Amino acid sequence: MEKVSINTSQNVQISYPLAGLSDRIFAYLIDAVIIGSVTFLFITIMITTGLLDSSPLLIFTATIPAFFYHLISEISMNGQSIGKKTIKIKVVKLDGSQATMGGYLLRWIIRPIDIVFYGGVAILCITIGGKGQRLGDIAAGTTVIKLEQSGFLKDHTLNDIESDYKPVFLDADQLTPEYVELINKAIKAKLEMLDDKPVEAIAAKIKNKLKIKTDLPDLKFLHTILKDYHHLMLVQ
Repeated sequence: MEKVSINTSQNVQISYPLAGLSDRIFAYLIDAVIIGSVTFLFITIMITTGLLDSSPLLIFTATIPAFFYHLISEISMNGQSIGKKTIKIKVVKLDGSQATMGGYLLRWIIRPIDIVFYGGVAILCITIGGKGQRLGDIAAGTTVIKLEQSGFLKDHTLNDIESDYKPVFLDADQLTPEYVELINKAIKAKLEMLDDKPVEAIAAKIKNKLKIKTDLPDLKFLHTILKDYHHLMLVQ
């Protein structure tokens, strides 16, 4: 499976698998069903209420949600539509940051070209491009990744701590279960949503609480202190 390595703002490299062509097609089909259902519902309401009889041009208003669906979804759901969220894929910038509104807009503007020949243009670009990019992604500097089984999570599992492991932060056992839960949620938010803010916030709180000074990037710091906590609790 092809992967893309993302360098985060914390200077931590995380490897994510690119969303496969089948993933993107399934997500597109889910979105198409939603768009079709909403459009059909609007048209049905217009017919039953007699709106179309008074002004047939109103049928164009029923297509407005379909027209803006992908743009609004990706902006409001941080790079996902309902289909993408269901399949667990997400639009991100190649440098690992959240795609900007301008990026989402570019992808949306170029979408009509990508879907020419039943999506043949997009499929061709994704297949031969090497970075999982359709034309809209190339223009916006984005790609689409799978949000499960990130390389970082695999390489930094807490399920198997070495017996001779030496804790880096010896005060880690002073953390409360509430702090441990917050750390886990922050790491999950980073890995699944590429959101740095929870990681930065909880890292700052823990450093202040335990009077820790370290040059470790926040993500590595949180994982290290979490590993130290579990080790110290086991040996008590």
